[in-house]
Amino acid sequence: MTDATALPLWKRLAWFAAIWASSIVGLGCVATLLRFWLKS
Repeated sequence: MTDATALPLWKRLAWFAAIWASSIVGLGCVATLLRFWLKS
């Protein structure tokens, strides 16, 4: 990616935050499913 097509810093940070938040939510869902599965 060249400088002319690079995204602004705030957009890159927003993408980073969105990916980070979705990974946290995904891990939380997997952990909750595992917890319910192991308790049964």
